[in-house]
Amino acid sequence: MSGLYPAGYLPVDVRATTGGLVLFSAAIMAAHIPAAPAVLAFSRIRFLSSGALFYRWGMSSFADDAVMLRAAYVATRKILRTHDALAAQLVVLTLCRTLGAEVASAEVDLPDSMPMDLSLGEGEPLLPVTDNPRVRELLARYLMPAVSDARLMVESGRAAERLVQMATIDVLTGVWSRQSLTLAVNHARSGDCMALIDLDNFKTVNDTLGHDEGDVVLAAFGATLRGGVRDRDIVGRWGGEEFVVVFPATAMGDAGAVLSRLRESWLRSTGSVVTFSAGIAAVTEIEGPRGQAGQIALKTADALMYAAKAAGRDRVELQSAVGQQCVPGQGAEA
Repeated sequence: MSGLYPAGYLPVDVRATTGGLVLFSAAIMAAHIPAAPAVLAFSRIRFLSSGALFYRWGMSSFADDAVMLRAAYVATRKILRTHDALAAQLVVLTLCRTLGAEVASAEVDLPDSMPMDLSLGEGEPLLPVTDNPRVRELLARYLMPAVSDARLMVESGRAAERLVQMATIDVLTGVWSRQSLTLAVNHARSGDCMALIDLDNFKTVNDTLGHDEGDVVLAAFGATLRGGVRDRDIVGRWGGEEFVVVFPATAMGDAGAVLSRLRESWLRSTGSVVTFSAGIAAVTEIEGPRGQAGQIALKTADALMYAAKAAGRDRVELQSAVGQQCVPGQGAEA
């Protein structure tokens, strides 16, 4: 039967006609035009000898709307699947061009630009540009809601990142917080080394210069730590003026060399006002609950750090091959 239909016409199941208004089967239309709007503008009505009623629609307008609606639908799905600002921006810019507009920097004064920032806060502001009234209508109908959705998703992603950062990073020093550092300690395994660092006479700084100045010293030491360790090393603030460094798959001598360079760098930047003492211990496999090996190494490093202070401060003590190893309940606690 389809071969009998004139090109550009669709059969419609007529239910009623009143004053020229025709109610048609939406199911038949949906089968021919996926995601088509329910209201269509038809340009001509024709009866065939078979008695079937056919509608011919304004092909350009209807087809364009179907394509644009589909593009907006696809863009929305992509936006809802990402919290990444650059990925969402790419979706928005692609939709803008699909709808028939160009994209230009807001710094360029173009009379045909529309006040709709497509950058989502990434880079310079970007505006859609077109002098076509039909395209401007499509932008208002499809692009504007997509941009609004993208902004919401990006802000949601940024808020989540801020929460993660607050939970994992010590705000004052910029190194890992104790909560996230504890996970690293508990996951340490044989072949790793653990260092515990304590700033010498830090209480004197707080008592004589005030806590604000003490915070300045802590922030500066955090920056020195971040810049002084290797990329694979994990550094965090254990509490107060104590810091921990986890050296993955590192020999004792290599870990000691890192801390020695760190100590020299810190002295160059501060003089001898505030020094630090540290202890380094190796992580060894033991029989026991998961995480206990790292905990024991940390306690050993803590005892070595106190040994460094007892020996005059401003030094690093390394665990010897047959050196001391603390047992749970002594020294620092995780």
